[in-house]
Amino acid sequence: MGLFVKICGLASGADTQAVAALRPDALGFVLWPGSKRRARAEDVASWVRDVPAGLLKVGVFVDATPDEVERAVAVAGLDVAQLHGAEKPHDFSGRSLRLWRALGLRDAAEPIPSGWSVDAFLVDTYSAQSPGGTGRVGDWAAARSFVERSPRPVLLAGGLTPINVKAAVTAVNPWGVDVSSGVEAQPGRKDLAKVREFIERCREE
Repeated sequence: MGLFVKICGLASGADTQAVAALRPDALGFVLWPGSKRRARAEDVASWVRDVPAGLLKVGVFVDATPDEVERAVAVAGLDVAQLHGAEKPHDFSGRSLRLWRALGLRDAAEPIPSGWSVDAFLVDTYSAQSPGGTGRVGDWAAARSFVERSPRPVLLAGGLTPINVKAAVTAVNPWGVDVSSGVEAQPGRKDLAKVREFIERCREE
């Protein structure tokens, strides 16, 4: 399988359908009330109803309770819950949720989060002000160190654009990439030309 591509921060039905038609590997929806790209689970359910089979639908959560995450996943019809807050692994043990764990990468010695039974980790640029979606390019050497030590696949996020994604992938060698602001016309609205170019760059040999 080639590089996994997730387009995140979808905030309307029109963008969801248009981006799905470009066939990334995953669509991302931010269900955190503090985000400029916030989506409601009930709305996401209608947006994804007709997306092509095989596209993963990922919900982004920040400090939601396990019950809140389970409810949103069920209502929205999501495949994966991506956790960005101070959630604890024992809170999610025994639940039938497919999880990705995100962390803000500080340096090359960033420890692998322990105790988590997750399908993947996501590394983003660390910010004390925001749990993710900063749009700032991170430390690719630190990200590569994390990738090389991780027992699970790793998605790279943080300031990716159609212009720099190839260099980022070469430097970090992640399993996948996650982009939001780097393919936007404005927060919550995608620039479809940029989305298309981003996906094409990721899939170039």
